[in-house]
Amino acid sequence: MTWFDDLPEVLTRADFGALVDRPPRGIELLAYRGLAPEPAFRNRNKLVWDEEAALGWFRSLHHHAVIVPANEQAMLDLATHRAYICPHTSKHVALARPRMLVMYQRGGTGLVFGVDAVETVNQEIDGTRSTSPRTRQIVRDGEPLDAYQQKWTVFHLSEAGTIGKVSPPVQQGRYLRVDDVLDAMTSGHLSVPTIDEAFPSRKDAPRPHSPLRLIGP
Repeated sequence: MTWFDDLPEVLTRADFGALVDRPPRGIELLAYRGLAPEPAFRNRNKLVWDEEAALGWFRSLHHHAVIVPANEQAMLDLATHRAYICPHTSKHVALARPRMLVMYQRGGTGLVFGVDAVETVNQEIDGTRSTSPRTRQIVRDGEPLDAYQQKWTVFHLSEAGTIGKVSPPVQQGRYLRVDDVLDAMTSGHLSVPTIDEAFPSRKDAPRPHSPLRLIGP
C-alpha cells in the first residue's frame, strides 16, 4: 500500500456533471449557492468533490424549499400518489432535496407541503430513501416509471398549509428559503425572490485550506 491509497476518491466537476446529467458548470453554480454538495477544494480554480460526501448529500433533506407550478399533471399526481413527480430532464429542481415544496396555483394561491422523502428512478444518484416498488410502478404515458430509461425524481409530500397570494406567477420550478415559506404561511403573501436574492453565490468567499492539496507521503 502506498500513501495515496488512503486518499478519498474525488469527483471533478466534469465527473460530477456526468453523474447527475448536468453541464459541469451548472452543478458548480449550484454548489456555489449551497444548493448542491459542498466541494472539498479547488484545483486550478475549478471545484473538486469528495465522492463519498457528495453522493451522501443526496440522501438527506436540506434547509431549502422549492416552488413548482400546479399544472394538471401535478395535481393529478398529488391526488393519486401524494407526490410531485419531476422528470430529471427538468433542469430546475430535479436535483433538489428540499424540506418544503410549494405548488403555485393559477390565480396566485399556493399549496404548501412538507417533503417526507425523495426517491429517484433510473438515476445514478440516490434519493433520501430506497425507491419503493410502488413508486417504480407509478404510470406515466401508459408505462411504469421504471419501464424505460427516462429519469425521475419523486417528492413524497404531506400537507402543511396554504398561502393566499404568491407573486410573481411561477412558470417553472424555483428554489426558495424555508423561512420565506414559513413567514408567508403566517402573512398570507409570498413574494418569490430571484435565486440571486434567495441564494447568493459564494464563489468569491474564502475557502478553508484542504489537505488534499498536499502531495507527498
